Amino acid sequence: MVAVFFLFAMVKAIVPRYRYDQLMRLGWKVFLPLSLAWVVIVAFLAKFEVAGGFWARWAVGA
Repeated sequence: MVAVFFLFAMVKAIVPRYRYDQLMRLGWKVFLPLSLAWVVIVAFLAKFEVAGGFWARWAVGA
C-alpha cells in the first residue's frame, strides 16, 4: 500500500499540471489528428489485408 501511495505521489509531483485551455489545445491539435490517422492506417491495412489480414483482426480485438 505504501508503494502504491508513493507511486501516485511521484506521478502527481512529476507530471506537469495543464490548464483547461492547454488540455483543449492538446486534444484538438495532437490527439484528434493522431486518432484520425490511426483510423486511416487501420482501414488501409484491413482493406488490402496487409500481412494476411493480421492488422484487421488485431484492430478489432478478434
